[in-house]
Amino acid sequence: MLLVSWNVAGLKPVLQRIHMDYGNAANYSAAATSSTGRPNRSTSDTTTVENISSLQKTINKKSNSGNNTSATPIDPFAKYLALHGDITILCLQEHKIPHGQLSSRSEPHRCSSVPGYESFWSCNNSTVPGKSGSTKSRGFNGVVTYAKVGTVQRSSCTPFNDPSLDNQGRCIVTDHRKWVLFNVYVPCGFSREKMRFLRALRKAMQMERDGKNDKGEKRSVVLV
Repeated sequence: MLLVSWNVAGLKPVLQRIHMDYGNAANYSAAATSSTGRPNRSTSDTTTVENISSLQKTINKKSNSGNNTSATPIDPFAKYLALHGDITILCLQEHKIPHGQLSSRSEPHRCSSVPGYESFWSCNNSTVPGKSGSTKSRGFNGVVTYAKVGTVQRSSCTPFNDPSLDNQGRCIVTDHRKWVLFNVYVPCGFSREKMRFLRALRKAMQMERDGKNDKGEKRSVVLV
């Protein structure tokens, strides 16, 4: 299993670059070839090619019907994950995508739906004063965990049971049966608000340690 944590400081520009670099076969060939023109042969190359081939077959099988046998292009983000070690779980911080874009399926590059993965989101739903007494949602923070299909038993974007903390989009919890993962973006600085967040986080993590899975087993807790 490969778990990766990455503070992207804005997922949209990262996705734009991934789609530029991995969005066509030519770019994939360039990424898989050394500057001498010879294929790169690291210990994971063969596995990577097999992973991409398997992903392509799965996508085609789901997409094709009747006499339509044309190949469906691989999602560039899925290709990126396959090329970088076939990542099992990817934890991103500061995605900065509003909940409204996810609910309306207008998020950049349909990043909530990556073939072979499930995604679990926490968005910043807190508000700030706007014009004429209105309020507007803050467009920062946000954490998301991508996990291979079938590896997550449950998830929660409200682990603190405190709207003033949960609405900040700073924590998403995923349960992997034998262990529980906290994907967290901690407030910066040394403010009183940061200490309140950390105390709530410690309490939530302890509750998961004290709990048991569906087999009655204690679980480890992982923080990223």
